Amino acid sequence: MPEPDPVVSGGPTSKPHWTVLSVALFAIGLLILIPSGLCTALGIISMATTDPSFLGIVLLFGGTPIVIGVGLVFVGLKVRRRD
Repeated sequence: MPEPDPVVSGGPTSKPHWTVLSVALFAIGLLILIPSGLCTALGIISMATTDPSFLGIVLLFGGTPIVIGVGLVFVGLKVRRRD
């Protein structure tokens, strides 16, 4: 019975490896995403009990760093090197 060929390095089943760039982008993205997400959520929750007219401002000023943080996290995940 023939033995299966070993998986060649760099094949489609290889696991991605973290590089310095990918770790830095991922960490910076999380450092931006978590505090801005928590602060925005707190602002939205507090606005739900009071005047909701400031909701657009909260989402504008809080949503922008959230989008930047999510973008950096995804870029950090995508630039991982595959061997």
